[in-house]
Amino acid sequence: MAYRFFEKKISLLLAFTVILGLCHGQQLPKIDSLINVLHNQKEDTSKANTLNALSRHHWQKGNYKEAKKYAEAALELSEKINFSTGKANAHNNKGIISVYQGDYPQALKNHLSALSISQKSGNKKIVAESYGCIAGVYWNQGNYPEALNNLSASLKIQNEIHDKNGVANSYNNIGNIYSNQGKYPEALKNHLASLKLKEEIGDKRGLSNSYGNIGLIYSRQSNYPEALKFYLVSLKIKQELGDKLGSANIYNSIGGIYSDQGNYTDAIKNCFISLKINEEIGAKNGIASSYNGIGLIYEKQKNHTEALKNHLASLKLREEMGDKRGMSCSYINAGQSLINLKRYAEAKQFLTDGLALSKKIGSKDDIKVSYERLARLDSATGNWEEAYRQNLLYTLYRDSLVNEESSKKILQSQMQYEFDKKEDLLNYQQALTNEKLKQQTLLSQQQQQAILLKEKEVDLAHNQQQLQELRIEKSNADFAAEKVIQKTETDNKQNQLVLLGKEKDIQALDLNKQKGLRNYLLGGLILFALLSFFIYRNYRYRQNLKLLTLRNKIASDLHDDVGSTLSSISIFSQMAQQQSKEVIPMLETIGESSRKMLDAMADIVWTINPENDQFEKIILRMRSFAYELLGAKNIDFEFNANDELSNLKLPMNIRKNLYLIFKEATNNLVKYSGADKAMFTVKEENKKLILIIHDNGKGFDMNQAGEGNGLKNMRNRAEEIGALFFIDSFPFKGTTVQLSVAV
Repeated sequence: MAYRFFEKKISLLLAFTVILGLCHGQQLPKIDSLINVLHNQKEDTSKANTLNALSRHHWQKGNYKEAKKYAEAALELSEKINFSTGKANAHNNKGIISVYQGDYPQALKNHLSALSISQKSGNKKIVAESYGCIAGVYWNQGNYPEALNNLSASLKIQNEIHDKNGVANSYNNIGNIYSNQGKYPEALKNHLASLKLKEEIGDKRGLSNSYGNIGLIYSRQSNYPEALKFYLVSLKIKQELGDKLGSANIYNSIGGIYSDQGNYTDAIKNCFISLKINEEIGAKNGIASSYNGIGLIYEKQKNHTEALKNHLASLKLREEMGDKRGMSCSYINAGQSLINLKRYAEAKQFLTDGLALSKKIGSKDDIKVSYERLARLDSATGNWEEAYRQNLLYTLYRDSLVNEESSKKILQSQMQYEFDKKEDLLNYQQALTNEKLKQQTLLSQQQQQAILLKEKEVDLAHNQQQLQELRIEKSNADFAAEKVIQKTETDNKQNQLVLLGKEKDIQALDLNKQKGLRNYLLGGLILFALLSFFIYRNYRYRQNLKLLTLRNKIASDLHDDVGSTLSSISIFSQMAQQQSKEVIPMLETIGESSRKMLDAMADIVWTINPENDQFEKIILRMRSFAYELLGAKNIDFEFNANDELSNLKLPMNIRKNLYLIFKEATNNLVKYSGADKAMFTVKEENKKLILIIHDNGKGFDMNQAGEGNGLKNMRNRAEEIGALFFIDSFPFKGTTVQLSVAV
């Protein structure tokens, strides 16, 4: 029973590491590269982010002194430049370090500061992360209701901002809390929810953590075959990702399973593999945990000397790191080994030190076990009075923890009820919102139909009014004609007939004259139009011929004169490098510059040459450039272009800027994205040529990223040809560059 307690303690610390993943889940660059970057950075937000990243690196490996130094430097710089994100992250880093060192009040103070700063700045992502870190403090104190309360607050915000990764992590950590409470069905339900989300977003690292935590549930239920199955799946993914720290933790857990089964040979083997990996990567936390696990296995084998040796090694590392919680465990474990070796005086000292440290950090579990071990020690030495007193204190703390746990269960049940009630309300509100949206859509459609019907009624009334006006005009005309006829008949029918005949003759003459003039005018206009067309066509032909000749001559001159000159410079610089070592750096610069100019000139020559106006040749050049550049970096890519584009002709200006934008975007993809797959699409839609470049790289935050010269150049080129240009990116979801230009 005593040994199982300390194995559970190790599991708690590992699970707490998962909660800290809420705060800093992304894969960090290597520490050497971060230090190199730091030396060249200005006093700005980028430097603050680098300092925070270095702090995370160090506390993950147990170097708390260095971690705290970088966190304080990040906080000082962020306060100086008023960088709220940097301040919040620095406070969270300091809080995590305090948790590892057993200073929970200070940890809670730092995380609450981070929460306040991020709430004021409106950074909901860091607000959610801060709630997760606060949950981690309560987790280590065994205050599961408060941990769940803060995790539910974090989960709510992550759902609001649609952060699937954060939601998955919250489900994962809620599952860990239920697991530690022995509520395995609830724990499994949350871990499976986390697993589903991780599969949707393709987070292999998160998948491996979920598999490992499900394995832990089965291990605590003594279902060792199922536990081992999930641990091995988790281990395989971590090895594929190159996650050595995670692999070491899984090996340690597998060792624990074999130990529980009494297979101490395989248990020791796996724990030593874990120790070796942790030593390779310099993870002090992992090394100390491996020593502790190995010591517990030796203790079960009654090899108390080796057990003591490993517990002391673990204690030494914990002291170097300032990990007070780990130190109290190591003191108590070493004290137990010394009791079994009958070195009672030393055992007394270790257990007393462990008790004092446990009281200092307020760890009631450690205090309880310290009194139990001291009672056992006094019994072994015949000090019955002191053994009775220690046992009374042990019973007092044990009962206190039981009562406290009962209160926590009641509070947790109340909190769970409130949480479910809020969730049901949110679901109802969402359903109500969807129903209202449907009603509004239907009402809008009805209103549109009513408007159309009204318009048709108005058109019909207007037509009827016009028809009525025409009828009135016809009636008036008929009446006037009848009156004239009657008057004419009354005055003189014969005179009217004569006049009518003469008028007809005059009208016929006028009509013939107008027809003649109209025919002459029409013929002249047609002749003038034909003449203008042939003159303009001849002029355009001569202008195009001049332009083609000029473009050919420019391309030829650039290729022959400038190209040969630049090639000569490159060759002479190489020859000079071979003959003189003193000017090699300058010559290398000259050579590199000339080669860059050659590449740029080749693009200009290709752009000017009229033979390349066919879009088919543009596609071939793009495909060739992508194959050469991405192939060198082992990046898989697809290049899709519609066949209908082959006969498309582009003006030189559009063709030049289109290709240079493509080239710049592809260079940026290779240099900065970290992608292993890319997709190039060229298509024509609605008389617009569309270029899309997408990668599955690490992406970046559009709100925080600066705009370099490359991006400015692409935007300027797009404006020059009247094209629409935009970039869409998000951390861990890749980057998409799109250009749309009328053709």
